[in-house]
Amino acid sequence: MTRNSFRIKGSSIKRFAKSPIIIGTFFLTFSGLITKLIGFFYRIFLSRIFQEEGLGIIGLVSPVMVLAHSMCSAGIQNAITRYVAASKGDKEGEGFGYLFVGIFLSIALSLLAAWIVFSNATYIALHIIGEIRCVPLLRISALSFPLATVHCCINGYFYGKKRAAVPAMSMIVEQLTRVFCVYLLYQLSLKLGANVSISFVCIGMLAGEFISAVFSCIFLAFTPSNTDKIKMSANMCSNILSLAFPISLNRVCISLISTVETLQLPKQLVNSGLASSDALSVYGVFSGMAFPLIMFPSALTGAVSSLLLPSVSEAQILGNDKRIRRLICVTAAFCFALGVGCMIFFFCFADLLGNYLFASPVAASQIRALSFVCPFLYMSGALCSVLHGLGKTGITFVFNVSSILLRLGFVFAAVPIWGFSGYLYGILFSQIFFDLLIILALKKYIIYN
Repeated sequence: MTRNSFRIKGSSIKRFAKSPIIIGTFFLTFSGLITKLIGFFYRIFLSRIFQEEGLGIIGLVSPVMVLAHSMCSAGIQNAITRYVAASKGDKEGEGFGYLFVGIFLSIALSLLAAWIVFSNATYIALHIIGEIRCVPLLRISALSFPLATVHCCINGYFYGKKRAAVPAMSMIVEQLTRVFCVYLLYQLSLKLGANVSISFVCIGMLAGEFISAVFSCIFLAFTPSNTDKIKMSANMCSNILSLAFPISLNRVCISLISTVETLQLPKQLVNSGLASSDALSVYGVFSGMAFPLIMFPSALTGAVSSLLLPSVSEAQILGNDKRIRRLICVTAAFCFALGVGCMIFFFCFADLLGNYLFASPVAASQIRALSFVCPFLYMSGALCSVLHGLGKTGITFVFNVSSILLRLGFVFAAVPIWGFSGYLYGILFSQIFFDLLIILALKKYIIYN
């Protein structure tokens, strides 16, 4: 090999290493692994304090949080990322304009959602969730809605600028604050001889959202910009809403169906022969132990997914189909290979993980069963980001709703017959179905080219 070829190869490696998507993936992966690791031990800590039934009660509140996020910020964050990524050079002022318009919309929606949940917490807990112990959890969680939306919008701006270090650091700050707050409240309760309340979990979440929002605002304030060039218009509002609406509708529909799923699953487990407390405990093991462990490797795939959206959007604007095709194929192959490796690991070491980490044989059996979902679960997130980057949010909405409705069908049809195994079958088959739909939608880039 000649000296010139070595130089060319070396310069190619340097350009690859300096690529924003590579650097951003590194930062998000690093922060994701740290937050997942902190959250992993945090879950173990919670399982020892509140036991399986307590985790089940906390899990019943999660759909409300997801629904609020879906309505107030999920779609707007993606819209901000897409428009900021397209606003470069002389159009940099438009990026800030889209950010501030998005923040205004998100805060307005989040304040409305917070007021509804806080004022009707008793009704929601008693008549919708069916668990009166969720009332204080709902009210505390509602206070975090505006803070979370500000944090999400600013993260969307930095994703669009391909400066993933700021969202990465904010993730770590949020997780550390949450864990420290809950641990501090737990220690104070022990010293004062007071009861350890499951409300501590929501108080910790509120503290984490507050600190992360302040952290993101500080970084935004020190971001170099020319404030004279900031452009805001009513057209920006319509642009954000037109792109965010299908994504938000997607998330809201999924959240609503997931809420039905979460509330019906314990009831269908009772129909299968379990006692009510046992059904809540089984769900607590799934939501608080087994599934979070399976999702641990998603720190890497989630980082790739977050940065695929602006990269695909930029390539589409430039008309670079070759780059889009390369991003899809490499990402899908990587995520699927990671999923296969994780499937083998979780299947072989399920007993060790379940019994040693959580001291729960039920967790061990659930981890082994969920291991088969890993290849399809990790790949779907990245492929969804590609569709969002291409502006195909409506297609993603249809695919997501179809998949989750299939899983909900298993809750009503299979769980009363096979117990919790019927729900695990539903997760596996719905995830495979979802991936197949996305691959068919991307066949222009995957098959024909």
